[in-house]
Amino acid sequence: MKYYRLWVVAFLLKFIGSAWDASYHFKYLFEEYSIPHIVNTLGFALGAYLLFQEWRRSHFMDRFSRNLITIGYVLFLIGIPLDFTYHIAYGIDLTTWSPTHFIYYIATDIMIFGVWRGYYLYTRDVKPTWKSMHTWFAMFLLECLMFPNMQQENGAISYDQYMQGKSIASPEILELISDPASQIFGGIPVWVYPIYSVLMVALLTVFIIRIFRDFTIPVMAAALYILLRFVGKGIFAAVHYPTSYVPITLLLIPLCYLLFRKMNWLAGLIGSIGYFLVLYGIHQSGWLITPPLVLWELVPVVIVGVLVPVITTLVKPIPLVKKNRQPA
Repeated sequence: MKYYRLWVVAFLLKFIGSAWDASYHFKYLFEEYSIPHIVNTLGFALGAYLLFQEWRRSHFMDRFSRNLITIGYVLFLIGIPLDFTYHIAYGIDLTTWSPTHFIYYIATDIMIFGVWRGYYLYTRDVKPTWKSMHTWFAMFLLECLMFPNMQQENGAISYDQYMQGKSIASPEILELISDPASQIFGGIPVWVYPIYSVLMVALLTVFIIRIFRDFTIPVMAAALYILLRFVGKGIFAAVHYPTSYVPITLLLIPLCYLLFRKMNWLAGLIGSIGYFLVLYGIHQSGWLITPPLVLWELVPVVIVGVLVPVITTLVKPIPLVKKNRQPA
């Protein structure tokens, strides 16, 4: 189990580095060797070492899981020069939604899924519960899927500070901002945020329930994600770094599946409505500074929330373990 605990440490370092990097770039210009990049690289390097050990002599993973992680690493390495080239060509990148950033996200998703699959097979004789490392791997995958939204989550508070004349961004950043709303939010339409959030969280929740037959793992993974985001927010505020809105209402989506104990359209409906209306109430009350939100967005959010469990139940799940052929 020590091997997989080290993988948790590796992904946790990447989690810290990524969150720090998102905050960093709302204050400073792009730098190749910033401390957040170094922390992220440490996690990447630890994972590479663990993967190398499996290539030398396989102990804790099957071949497919190991190859899957390798594909993620190779894709991530390809993304590094492409991202640098993108920055050189287009200058400061104030959006997490750039094409090269999505190479990073997809590559990291593949890495996490590969390690998680390896752990699932390694512990196949033990019933999966939220107290195991399944919750950590589910949380890391959730964080990676949600990371593009940090453009809106950091942008909401940074935009509010800018409009009040209290921005903590560096002079170099402020000189580049001619259209605050567009550039701080990266030019991404505001309706993308809630729809993308519901789609990703619902898909991950349904995936976990179908594979592990457990309704508590996605709830605890979302709770752990929110907890760590609050910890990061507190630390960033203490050292005078840009902070972000923490998407607390995401928890309502897996929580509804847990309450209903069913993976059906009703759980998806109540979860998506609860997620949006509570978020909209927070936005309207001004209790927290949230990303921009308009009431009509409830319609596509609910449609997505309902369709995810309906469509996924029609798809035959792919077994993670190949069944051995019985002898004639």
